[in-house]
Amino acid sequence: MKAFTNANARDLAHAVTLIRQGRDSHSTVAIAGGGSDLLGMMKERLVTPDVVVNLRTVKNLDQVKQTKDGVTIGGLITLDALASHPLIRKAYAVLAEAAEGVATPQIRNVATLAGNLNQRPWCWYYRNGFKCLKNGGTTCYSV
Repeated sequence: MKAFTNANARDLAHAVTLIRQGRDSHSTVAIAGGGSDLLGMMKERLVTPDVVVNLRTVKNLDQVKQTKDGVTIGGLITLDALASHPLIRKAYAVLAEAAEGVATPQIRNVATLAGNLNQRPWCWYYRNGFKCLKNGGTTCYSV
């Protein structure tokens, strides 16, 4: 893995500042919530950021809040916390079941909702530049 600088954001404004500072200094910047997917890609040298902005240090991005219009779910909530949250289990059972069905318990304990919605495919062919179905081609080689 390439050496990188870890930058812990105090709040969202600080996170934006850290990202801008990195880009202004011509550094490549990656943003991490749980980091399980990002660190795996860094180990494989699929991404090689100079700076990783850590959002885990920003408070309350992992909360579920009921609103008059429904519910707001913070992107840094872990899949395990989402699956076991009483409000989600009661009012949004399908979402709880979906979160509960992702990966293994160990991964669900660290994987975030935002990370799972935004992650790159894990397919070896895709990640290694093959012109597959998800990478501009017409064939899925993993089938």
